[in-house]
Amino acid sequence: MKKPMDLNSLVSSFNSLSEEIFKELLDFFDFHLRKDEIEQVSLFIDNLDIEDKYFGYFYLGYKIPQIDKEFDLLRFGENYILNVEIKSILKVDDAKEQLIMNRYYLASLGKKIKSFTYVAEDNTLYQLDDDQNFQQIQFDVFEKILTSQKLEHHSNLDELFEPSDYLVSPFNDSKRFISGSYFLTKQQQEFKEAIVNSCAKFTIIDGLPGTGKTLLLYDLAKEFIEDYNTVIIHTGTLNIGHLKLKQQYQWNIIPIKDFKGIENLKPDFIFVDETQRMRPYQLNYLIKYVNENDIFCIFSIDPKQILSLQEWNYDNKKTLMTLEGIEEYKLSKKIRTNKELAAFIKGLFNLNYMHYCNNTDNMSIHYFNDISKARGFAEGMETEGWQVIDYTGENWNGQLIEKMRLHRGLNAHGVLGQEFDKVLVLVGSTFYYGESGRLAVRGKNHYDPERMFYQSVTRARKQIMLLIVNNSEFMARVIKAVNKKNN
Repeated sequence: MKKPMDLNSLVSSFNSLSEEIFKELLDFFDFHLRKDEIEQVSLFIDNLDIEDKYFGYFYLGYKIPQIDKEFDLLRFGENYILNVEIKSILKVDDAKEQLIMNRYYLASLGKKIKSFTYVAEDNTLYQLDDDQNFQQIQFDVFEKILTSQKLEHHSNLDELFEPSDYLVSPFNDSKRFISGSYFLTKQQQEFKEAIVNSCAKFTIIDGLPGTGKTLLLYDLAKEFIEDYNTVIIHTGTLNIGHLKLKQQYQWNIIPIKDFKGIENLKPDFIFVDETQRMRPYQLNYLIKYVNENDIFCIFSIDPKQILSLQEWNYDNKKTLMTLEGIEEYKLSKKIRTNKELAAFIKGLFNLNYMHYCNNTDNMSIHYFNDISKARGFAEGMETEGWQVIDYTGENWNGQLIEKMRLHRGLNAHGVLGQEFDKVLVLVGSTFYYGESGRLAVRGKNHYDPERMFYQSVTRARKQIMLLIVNNSEFMARVIKAVNKKNN
């Protein structure tokens, strides 16, 4: 956990301590600075004619958890947050854009933000004002701001930031998405630049739930949509967010059942979301169309995010990887779910991993022996802002799933690509844990309850509520696993 440091102490330690001891000191404060970065900090503070007491409580190189958004210097105050970025040389547009991005991430704390860039090459200082004007200032302007800050102390900066707040959904936050009121993570941005500059006819964006693959796919579509005829294929029924993008912003988005409609739309670029759920004949048709018309296609895929037993056998990723010249970009960092929520989800599917969940404040578990009472409870939770995610019903031989349905909210198929702060899911008698502690289900049919359960809980950004109904054995094993870490 990062600790604040005095800048004079940092420079003195660097100049006076051995390299080994100085590295130990940086490890203690959880800083990772290069020699040139420390030298630039030293040059910066040499310009400041203020009392030594004002050089304390700076955080160096702080990164927001899971986002990898890094700040060179941060100092927190009751009246405002101070942010200084240290540069060796000045690239005006890049420096300005960085400070604007920093403000976006810091704005969630509800404080005014004072933003500066120091350039070591010519020993100059620049400020981004409240109107986003980026201009050079004298150091005494900064001195007044620094000495007027009313310090605010935090025992753990990570608790101030909720990573999921920065992952905008094209469907649930359409207005923010269209207006560009979001930023991509470093990994997303790197992938975006590579894809935009690539000549590959076929491209794959691969990632687990919560890594931001849908946002990246739609962000890329927005990049091309003004200059090229662009079509998005969603492998399911269009949700409200899709319809809003179609009706209010005139995006060409079609459900998979209308996939042959691309012949009339004549796209230059095709974007496919949730590719793992395409039927093989649909995928083969699309590949053939792209090749014959010399256009480009970008696929978003998560091979594990399937909902029916039939989809297990599609193996669309394998089909795509056989295409000549295909490029793959694999998102590795989960953003949407916080770490404890992610650990809880992992533990639900294998109890042996539940010990990694060290905080259950955002998880709740309720038991009912009567499905009607569970349905009533779920109705009440909807009024409290919980998103109920139900199992998708089956018209044939679907009795087991029918016994677990709440008949409220959205079903597992309807939430593809969406995200919600608070998610409520029912666990019925078809679920059990094997001797190894792995989650399993009885009586699988066309739709796989385990995969629908996975789809549902991974839609949560902040909180998960489980309603366990008529399954005391499951309840006992989950509760014991959750509580075991406290024994």
